[in-house]
Amino acid sequence: MADLEFGQLDVRYADHETLALGGGVELSYEVRGEGPAVVMLNNFAMVSPFWHGFTTQLEGDFQLINYDLRNQGNSKPGPEKVRFVDHVEDLKALLDHLKVDRTYLIGTSISTLIVRDFALRYPERVAGLVLVGPAFSPNGGLRRELVTRSWVASLDSGGIPQFFNHLYAMSFCDQTINGGGLPAYLALRDSFASLFTAEGIKENFLASLELDDNPELLSQITAPTLLILGDGDFSWSESVVEDALARIPGSRAVTLARAGHVPFFDDPDGFQKATGEFLRELVAAGQHAPA
Repeated sequence: MADLEFGQLDVRYADHETLALGGGVELSYEVRGEGPAVVMLNNFAMVSPFWHGFTTQLEGDFQLINYDLRNQGNSKPGPEKVRFVDHVEDLKALLDHLKVDRTYLIGTSISTLIVRDFALRYPERVAGLVLVGPAFSPNGGLRRELVTRSWVASLDSGGIPQFFNHLYAMSFCDQTINGGGLPAYLALRDSFASLFTAEGIKENFLASLELDDNPELLSQITAPTLLILGDGDFSWSESVVEDALARIPGSRAVTLARAGHVPFFDDPDGFQKATGEFLRELVAAGQHAPA
């Protein structure tokens, strides 16, 4: 990793603000930089300060918006059971609050499904999509369902420690895991255990099982789309990438070598280069997301 040592992540909150959505729900969010608006959505195993170490090269050209989902980090879920559609509507509420009419969206792993569904429900609000290690498949959702249920089973049987071991082995590539060794594993494990509860993660995963994974939905995306994948991603192969590009109109893909399911962890420079070039191209072509 170029910008920080693997296993050493700064998860301190800096200038976050709070948006109250009613019913006790609050979103903790942060806005950095100036320029076209870019919203970065967490997956279920990260909190918003994680983005700081992976977006330093984008801050000069874009207004970066990151936030915790309603039941993670500094955000509050309220008393009702979280539904997956809540995450889609929370994103809209945050954009409305910030008076951002149109934006670029970056999703990672499970949050690519939030991004997908937001782009389908509110296409006029989306200028472009960056989908990093997508949780969806262009061939159907059975594999995602099986993986999700296996993660829930890990949470049920062994709590956060067992789930982390399961997640760690699937998230990072061979080179990163072996290169970081035991010190990186222990540092990330301890950090993860201090930030998450089994109940909160499980609730989000169960909510994701409500989703329609019909691959035909991908053909309805109208925004220019970039897929960023690691060549060590457990769920993507060269042929699956080809299938996704055939499904999503106007899409393209970048595969990062020696990277896994969350390739910005393994290769922050490659992730930012691919993302920055794509977004700047859209801005130059008039696919603008005003700040």
